[in-house]
Amino acid sequence: MPRLTTLSVVLFAVTVIGAGCGSSSGGSSGSSGTKAGALPNGGGGVNGTTVGNCLNLNYDFLVQPNPTSVDGQSPAGVNFTLRLYPTAAAANAAAAKKNAKTTAVVETGVIDFRGNPSIYKGAPPAKISKVELANIKACIDKAKSS
Repeated sequence: MPRLTTLSVVLFAVTVIGAGCGSSSGGSSGSSGTKAGALPNGGGGVNGTTVGNCLNLNYDFLVQPNPTSVDGQSPAGVNFTLRLYPTAAAANAAAAKKNAKTTAVVETGVIDFRGNPSIYKGAPPAKISKVELANIKACIDKAKSS
Protein backbone atom coordinates (compact mmCIF):
# COMPACT_ATOMS: atom_id res chain seq x y z
CA MET A 1 0.00 0.00 0.00
CA PRO A 2 2.80 2.54 0.68
CA ARG A 3 3.98 2.03 -2.92
CA LEU A 4 0.55 3.06 -4.25
CA THR A 5 0.60 6.19 -2.09
CA THR A 6 4.10 7.06 -3.27
CA LEU A 7 3.05 6.55 -6.88
CA SER A 8 0.02 8.81 -6.35
CA VAL A 9 2.21 11.54 -4.87
CA VAL A 10 4.70 11.30 -7.74
CA LEU A 11 1.94 11.42 -10.38
CA PHE A 12 0.38 14.42 -8.70
CA ALA A 13 3.72 16.24 -8.47
CA VAL A 14 4.39 15.67 -12.16
CA THR A 15 0.91 17.00 -13.00
CA VAL A 16 1.37 20.10 -10.84
CA ILE A 17 4.82 20.82 -12.26
CA GLY A 18 3.53 20.41 -15.81
CA ALA A 19 0.55 22.67 -15.15
CA GLY A 20 2.79 25.33 -13.63
CA CYS A 21 5.29 25.55 -16.49
CA GLY A 22 5.45 29.09 -17.81
CA SER A 23 2.86 30.42 -15.39
CA SER A 24 5.18 32.76 -13.47
CA SER A 25 5.07 35.54 -16.06
CA GLY A 26 4.08 38.14 -13.52
CA GLY A 27 0.92 39.09 -15.40
CA SER A 28 -2.61 38.20 -14.50
CA SER A 29 -3.36 34.70 -15.72
CA GLY A 30 -7.13 34.85 -15.45
CA SER A 31 -9.88 37.40 -15.49
CA SER A 32 -10.26 37.08 -11.73
CA GLY A 33 -6.51 36.82 -11.05
CA THR A 34 -7.10 33.79 -8.82
CA LYS A 35 -5.21 30.54 -8.75
CA ALA A 36 -8.25 28.64 -10.06
CA GLY A 37 -8.49 31.02 -13.02
CA ALA A 38 -4.97 30.02 -14.12
CA LEU A 39 -5.73 26.31 -14.36
CA PRO A 40 -7.65 24.60 -17.12
CA ASN A 41 -11.21 23.90 -16.09
CA GLY A 42 -11.98 21.30 -18.72
CA GLY A 43 -14.08 23.70 -20.76
CA GLY A 44 -16.45 24.50 -17.92
CA GLY A 45 -19.33 22.39 -16.74
CA VAL A 46 -19.21 19.19 -14.74
CA ASN A 47 -16.29 17.04 -15.83
CA GLY A 48 -13.32 15.36 -14.19
CA THR A 49 -10.92 18.21 -14.86
CA THR A 50 -13.15 20.90 -13.38
CA VAL A 51 -14.08 18.87 -10.30
CA GLY A 52 -10.54 17.50 -9.80
CA ASN A 53 -8.92 20.94 -9.97
CA CYS A 54 -11.46 22.27 -7.47
CA LEU A 55 -10.75 19.42 -5.04
CA ASN A 56 -6.99 19.84 -5.32
CA LEU A 57 -6.98 23.63 -4.99
CA ASN A 58 -9.72 24.22 -2.45
CA TYR A 59 -9.96 21.13 -0.26
CA ASP A 60 -6.47 19.55 -0.12
CA PHE A 61 -7.43 16.41 -2.00
CA LEU A 62 -4.66 14.69 -3.97
CA VAL A 63 -6.40 13.66 -7.17
CA GLN A 64 -5.72 13.12 -10.86
CA PRO A 65 -8.50 14.54 -13.03
CA ASN A 66 -9.63 12.63 -16.14
CA PRO A 67 -12.32 13.66 -18.65
CA THR A 68 -15.16 11.76 -16.93
CA SER A 69 -13.63 10.79 -13.59
CA VAL A 70 -11.31 11.74 -10.75
CA ASP A 71 -8.88 9.27 -9.12
CA GLY A 72 -6.88 9.87 -5.98
CA GLN A 73 -6.94 10.39 -2.23
CA SER A 74 -9.05 12.37 0.16
CA PRO A 75 -7.29 14.60 2.72
CA ALA A 76 -7.69 11.73 5.23
CA GLY A 77 -5.83 9.36 2.89
CA VAL A 78 -8.81 7.37 1.59
CA ASN A 79 -8.27 6.23 -2.01
CA PHE A 80 -11.28 6.64 -4.27
CA THR A 81 -12.56 6.99 -7.80
CA LEU A 82 -15.27 9.52 -8.61
CA ARG A 83 -17.03 8.70 -11.88
CA LEU A 84 -19.26 11.43 -13.29
CA TYR A 85 -22.52 10.71 -15.15
CA PRO A 86 -24.74 12.94 -17.31
CA THR A 87 -27.70 12.74 -14.89
CA ALA A 88 -28.42 11.92 -11.26
CA ALA A 89 -30.61 9.02 -12.43
CA ALA A 90 -27.68 7.50 -14.35
CA ALA A 91 -25.45 7.92 -11.28
CA ASN A 92 -28.01 6.23 -9.03
CA ALA A 93 -28.41 3.35 -11.49
CA ALA A 94 -24.63 2.84 -11.61
CA ALA A 95 -24.34 2.99 -7.81
CA ALA A 96 -27.10 0.38 -7.42
CA LYS A 97 -24.78 -2.16 -9.08
CA LYS A 98 -22.01 -1.53 -6.52
CA ASN A 99 -21.50 -2.47 -2.87
CA ALA A 100 -23.39 0.08 -0.76
CA LYS A 101 -20.73 -0.11 1.99
CA THR A 102 -18.02 1.21 -0.33
CA THR A 103 -20.02 3.48 -2.63
CA ALA A 104 -21.51 6.95 -2.28
CA VAL A 105 -23.57 9.05 -4.68
CA VAL A 106 -23.03 12.81 -4.79
CA GLU A 107 -25.06 14.79 -7.32
CA THR A 108 -24.20 13.15 -10.68
CA GLY A 109 -21.12 11.35 -9.36
CA VAL A 110 -20.52 7.88 -7.96
CA ILE A 111 -17.66 7.55 -5.48
CA ASP A 112 -16.08 4.10 -5.14
CA PHE A 113 -13.75 3.76 -2.16
CA ARG A 114 -13.44 -0.03 -1.94
CA GLY A 115 -10.09 -1.57 -1.13
CA ASN A 116 -9.02 0.82 1.61
CA PRO A 117 -7.41 -0.82 4.63
CA SER A 118 -8.72 -0.57 8.17
CA ILE A 119 -7.35 2.20 10.34
CA TYR A 120 -6.46 -0.36 13.01
CA LYS A 121 -6.91 -4.09 13.51
CA GLY A 122 -10.58 -5.07 13.73
CA ALA A 123 -11.87 -1.72 12.50
CA PRO A 124 -14.03 -1.41 9.38
CA PRO A 125 -12.25 -0.25 6.22
CA ALA A 126 -11.61 3.47 5.84
CA LYS A 127 -14.25 5.41 3.93
CA ILE A 128 -14.93 8.90 2.63
CA SER A 129 -16.15 11.16 5.46
CA LYS A 130 -19.27 13.32 5.41
CA VAL A 131 -17.09 16.44 5.29
CA GLU A 132 -15.19 15.10 2.27
CA LEU A 133 -18.48 14.18 0.57
CA ALA A 134 -19.67 17.75 1.19
CA ASN A 135 -16.44 19.07 -0.37
CA ILE A 136 -16.98 16.90 -3.46
CA LYS A 137 -20.57 18.14 -3.70
CA ALA A 138 -19.38 21.75 -3.44
CA CYS A 139 -16.97 21.21 -6.34
CA ILE A 140 -19.64 19.57 -8.49
CA ASP A 141 -22.04 22.42 -7.72
CA LYS A 142 -19.32 24.97 -8.53
CA ALA A 143 -18.65 23.22 -11.85
CA LYS A 144 -22.38 23.32 -12.69
CA SER A 145 -22.41 27.08 -12.26
CA SER A 146 -19.38 27.68 -14.50
